[in-house]
Amino acid sequence: MTSASQQARVPEPGAGFRPKEYAHVVFRTAQPEALIDWYRVVLGMQVVLRHPAISFLTWDESQDRLAIVADEDAQPAAENSVGFHHAAFEVGSLKELTEQYRALKAREIVPERAINHGVATSLYYRDPDGNQIELTVEAFATVAELNQWLATGLFDTNPLGVFIDPEELCARVESGESEADILKPHARHAEFLTELMAGKNVK
Repeated sequence: MTSASQQARVPEPGAGFRPKEYAHVVFRTAQPEALIDWYRVVLGMQVVLRHPAISFLTWDESQDRLAIVADEDAQPAAENSVGFHHAAFEVGSLKELTEQYRALKAREIVPERAINHGVATSLYYRDPDGNQIELTVEAFATVAELNQWLATGLFDTNPLGVFIDPEELCARVESGESEADILKPHARHAEFLTELMAGKNVK
């Protein structure tokens, strides 16, 4: 049993120095053009500057949300390397997420897994270098609602969630089912940590 002091909860913003937001992510690659093309398709990015040494891309008014450093000697990271694991990008709705899933699948870009985390529903993709990119939709409209669910202790028991079928996710969205209902934590959330770690889908 997790003690009250360990229970997950979104805290009030702290005092003192803190960043405003994440500014950008930077990747080093031996195949810059492949990465530029992939991020333009998957995240809808536009090129700010394409340069032999470094290229900058963005999806909003920022000068750059992604920088790609070209290095012809760059080597793939070992699967169990320390450091970067994945980057997550929030999507505004399940409709947007599933429409992008359909569009990417038509171009033979498919997620390696889909997960209902309880706190969000996500699709996970791999870019041409194997970097893991998460597209995610938050499950709760307010911090109060999120903290109410976190207080159940289910997230403490299983902080990863439950594998889901992206085709079933699309079908539910396309049927007109309420997004709030689809985004709810899986009814058997606490039971499936072992199955999730083994990479199994559950219904």
